[in-house]
Order: sequence, then C-alpha cells, then structure tokens
Amino acid sequence: MNKQSSDLHYARPDHYRKYPIVLKSASGSTITDVSGKEYLDLNSVMGTVNCGHNVPLISDRLVSQINTLWNSNFFPTEIQLEAISKIDSILPQGINLAALYSTGAEAIEFALRLARQVTGKQHILSFKDHFHGKTLGTMHLVKHFPDCYGPVPESYRTVIESDGSDDPAVIERYLGAIPAEEVAAIIFEPVIGYSGPRSLHKDFPRTVRQYCEENNIVMIADEILTGFHRCKGWFFSSQGGIKPDVIVFGKGLGNGYPISGVACADALSGSVNSALPGSTFAGNSLACAAACGVIDFMQQEDMPAKTIALEKLFCDYFSQPRFESYGIALDGAGALLSISFQDPSISAMPQIYLDLLQAGVITSHTQKHLRLMPPLTIAPTEFERGLEVIGKCIDATMDAAAGN
Repeated sequence: MNKQSSDLHYARPDHYRKYPIVLKSASGSTITDVSGKEYLDLNSVMGTVNCGHNVPLISDRLVSQINTLWNSNFFPTEIQLEAISKIDSILPQGINLAALYSTGAEAIEFALRLARQVTGKQHILSFKDHFHGKTLGTMHLVKHFPDCYGPVPESYRTVIESDGSDDPAVIERYLGAIPAEEVAAIIFEPVIGYSGPRSLHKDFPRTVRQYCEENNIVMIADEILTGFHRCKGWFFSSQGGIKPDVIVFGKGLGNGYPISGVACADALSGSVNSALPGSTFAGNSLACAAACGVIDFMQQEDMPAKTIALEKLFCDYFSQPRFESYGIALDGAGALLSISFQDPSISAMPQIYLDLLQAGVITSHTQKHLRLMPPLTIAPTEFERGLEVIGKCIDATMDAAAGN
C-alpha cells in the first residue's frame, strides 16, 4: 500500500504507532489482518459486537435492506416500524422507545434535552468516573473536562465529587448538598465502563431512584455499553426492581452498525415530540435492519447463560493462587470485565495491552485496568485460550518487576 504519507495526517490511537495493524476481515471471535495474522477479539469493538462478527442472520437482514431502501429521513419505513416493535418488546414494562439515533453521545444529549423539557429545570448531575460520550455536550458530564473545550458551563452539569465512592451513604450526603429544585436529571452508568469496568454498590440505583422521586428529577440510565446482555439481561439497570425514567442504549443493538436509542417512561411521553428532534440518519433503514437481526438472533440464543458462563470462566481462571499473590483485582459484571493491580503504584496495563496485541489478543485498557469485552458468543475454549495468554503476559510483567 502506498498510503504512508497521507496516513500521517489521519489521527490514530497510540498503539497504531507501535503496531500498525490493518484489519481485513472478521468472523465470530476472530479478526484477520491484511497479512493473514489472526487475532482473538476480546474487545468486541468496544463492547459493540455482542453477537460476534459476521453473523449470517444479521448480515442477511442488512444485505436484503441494502437492495431495498437505505434512508428515508422523516418518513417511517417498514423496517423501521419492525425495529420499533421489536425494541419495545424487550424494554421494561412501562418504558417505550421514544427515538432512534446513530451514536450514543447523540442519544445522551437528546435524553438530557428531554429531562429539561419535562422538569423545566436545567442542571444535570453526573458521577465521578461515569462516562457518557466525547462530544462537547456529553463531555460536560465527566470530571476530566478537556482544556480545549474551554470553561465548563456550571449551569449545565455538576459532577458529584465523591472520591469515586458509590456507597449510598456517601452519595446521599453529596446529593443533600445540591439544590434539588435546580436539578433536571441524574445520569449514571449501571456499571462503570470507560474508567473501569467497575461494578457499583448494590444499593446505588435505589438511592438515586429515591432521590429522583422525592425531587421531581429524571433518572437516566446510560446503558449504551451495559445493555443487550453485555451485563446480564437486555438492560442491567432494570435488575432488582429499579426502573429508570429514561434508558439510553446503543452499541450492542447494531452489533457494529451505528444505531442508538432513547426510551422513556409513559409519564414522559407527552414531551417527546418537542424535546427529541429528528436527525439526518435517525432510524435509517440499514440501522433498523441490523437491530432487527440482532434482536432476532439474541432471542433464539440463550444469551443470559452465555454471559454468566463467561463471567464464571473469568473469575475461576484469575482466582488461581499466583494471581492472588500478584494482588490482582477483578471487577465488572457479566461480560464487561476488568483486571487491575491492588497496588496503585503498578500501572502496567498499557504495556500488557501492547504485549497482548503482539500475541494476537485484542483487549482495551486504561492506565490501571485491562478491559475484557468478548463477544457473548465466543466459544468457552477460545475465551479460556485468551485468558491463558493474558495470564502469561501478567506473569512476564511481574517477573520483570521482580528482576527475574
């Protein structure tokens, strides 16, 4: 390929500079690059390809739609009506699809707009380490607001400073210090994804739900990463009898094809038309075809059992004595999993990620966490093989740190 000069002008992640891998094809849990090297995918395109790559049932729906109709803008289509019906059928009772969009950040921003419209209030509360997108609007919801975006508009959001703690007593104390009469919505991830994964205290959703009900505040669950059986069940936030007012979802709905959605409780439905405008590609026919294929596929597979089995394999493997001696900590839920070192001075995960990539295993990482988000359909033997490679890379890292 004679593309080296132009490629220098295209933004790439850091690992590309060290391992300039160009991918060509994928099937199931395997991705192949242009040289023919195969990689075990334990990242699922950042938790998107929940059903695995190149699933015939999903691909066939897309191919069929390509030859029929791609986009219709504001006009409904047959495939869109089918997708709406299928999505409504899997949502918690009393919550219905309000709008379809293309990206998670787009859906989050419109969910915030809906909350403002319904309550007549402006402030949005978010939590430290929870992540909701990378656009100008959604980045206001995170603690580490980029300098290049300018000053943070305090009238727009407040990040609850709780040192990362999600203990209900801590959260209640911080909520109590904020004027509730100004708050339109509280938004959270049911499992912290981008800066983890990290599971929340079991009573966290109940604490937030109670505060919202007492103060006319919209509770928004960001299920973009956790939904569609990634963390057990279609939507993790509905576990334990807690029902959000708004659920935002994406990623797994399209299995790699861009689509997202906003669903809301019946009590909010009267404000949907004025608060949730359309978008050029919102609910386009190709995205809806992918969504229909995903839901059909998931309904014919025992996805809850697959998710539980992956979590068990992960926990069983890393419960071995040698990993305990390393001070390894495990976290997450379902098939959204993380490995970290309990010693905060060890920040080896970026290098372990690169070592794994060279060994043919694709993961993702933060400075302190190695993230695993395998396709839910990965064969147990494949997942075990990937875990063994990860184990060997951790062994090598610890041996090098000990000077062996």
